[in-house]
Amino acid sequence: MPTIRQVAENAGVSIATVSRVINNSPAVTEEVRVKVLDAVNRCGYVPNVARRATSFLALVYACPFSLGSPYDAALIEGMGQAMDLTTLDLVILNPVRDKRPEESYTQFFLRKGVRGVILRSTVDGRLICKQIAKENFPAVVVGDHFDHPNLSFVYADSIESSSRAVDHLITLGHQRIAFAANEYEDGDHCDRFTAYCKTLEAHGLEVDRSIVFRIPAHRQDGAQLLRNLMSVPQPPTAVYITDPPIAIGLIHRAQSLGIEIPKDLSVVGFDDRDSRNYVYPQMTAVCQDARQVGYEAFSELARCVEASNGDRPGHRILSSWLEINNSTGQPPVDPVRILPDGTRVEIGNSAL
Repeated sequence: MPTIRQVAENAGVSIATVSRVINNSPAVTEEVRVKVLDAVNRCGYVPNVARRATSFLALVYACPFSLGSPYDAALIEGMGQAMDLTTLDLVILNPVRDKRPEESYTQFFLRKGVRGVILRSTVDGRLICKQIAKENFPAVVVGDHFDHPNLSFVYADSIESSSRAVDHLITLGHQRIAFAANEYEDGDHCDRFTAYCKTLEAHGLEVDRSIVFRIPAHRQDGAQLLRNLMSVPQPPTAVYITDPPIAIGLIHRAQSLGIEIPKDLSVVGFDDRDSRNYVYPQMTAVCQDARQVGYEAFSELARCVEASNGDRPGHRILSSWLEINNSTGQPPVDPVRILPDGTRVEIGNSAL
């Protein structure tokens, strides 16, 4: 384990100066502070906290907390499985609540006894991710991905499988296909929407923005999405929903509205683990193993911090796949519109 003396020698300062920087003393210049923190991160040094050597990796939310989502639950399960194979423990931090205004992120993490961080992010959290990368603190990003020279990402590539999902619907005969995704933008949902648009365009079909939805990822919002889809003058005959709770909520709500899936509406959902198997009809879905994403993120970060050689975590890009089940079929022979009061209106294929 690197010592404070090694950090001091690396930074070309005294041990006392390193101690002042770690404890956020105002008695050092900004230039010295940056130099010492850079040496801390390059050496992989972590101070003793409460008289014990620290051994924590942290899951840090750079976006709104979403611990109840299927994705996050699977992530944490995977991290827990990887944790059992190391000497490290996992903690969850909220920098928005706990980080002091005058602290750098490195100082905040050192105060918490953390040696590396798994950053759960969306587009809105990228500034935090970039700042942590600028400080060279060991970090891996999940839930989002974007081009950055000093950040590492672990995610499942869903571009090809999303293209196959939309192509599957078009092959069945659907031409009016809706799209719905989480209201919080991130690299994963951006990939899925890009694949949706490009696949439609490749088949000569127009992307109709009136049936593209960004909504909260809750079951009740899936029910509302169904009402919105089926009440427009020209309802879509199929939809690709890229967040599991939304898809599940829509399928559950369909029965009470008298909408038969896939007879009236074909549904392709997204599945982070196995929720496609717990709805009726069994859901056609683009699938990823979010548990494996969490496992790989923790394992790669643990490898780097335990090596204590300044090595940066590497990228891990996993696969996703399309699983065709019973929620997709040919377009309805007699398309219907469902009014807000539940009235069914036959609209005929000529209206589509």
